[in-house]
Amino acid sequence: MRKLFESPSIVDLRLLANYLEHAGIRVEILNEHQGGSPGVPHWGLSVWAELWVREPAQYARAETLLAQYRREQSVADVGEWQCSACGEANPETFDTCWHCAAPAKHG
Repeated sequence: MRKLFESPSIVDLRLLANYLEHAGIRVEILNEHQGGSPGVPHWGLSVWAELWVREPAQYARAETLLAQYRREQSVADVGEWQCSACGEANPETFDTCWHCAAPAKHG
């Protein structure tokens, strides 16, 4: 096994793990339940969840897919608009508010 990535956010790490697994890369998450656990003493140490590639032969492809995943995520970051009816923030691509279904007033 070889470590590919680490993150303080288990959500981000799980999304990446699913992305890689969907592409046929066998991965394992370590320290999944260690970081940010209330009541668990860490003595000032940062314990981040880690994503490991199980098969050494798949590591280079996993690195390529990680770079592709990061590019896709940066392109996916879009602006927001605020609903005039309820005040909730909505992605720019939404035509109606996710919270109250009020129509977007773009422009």
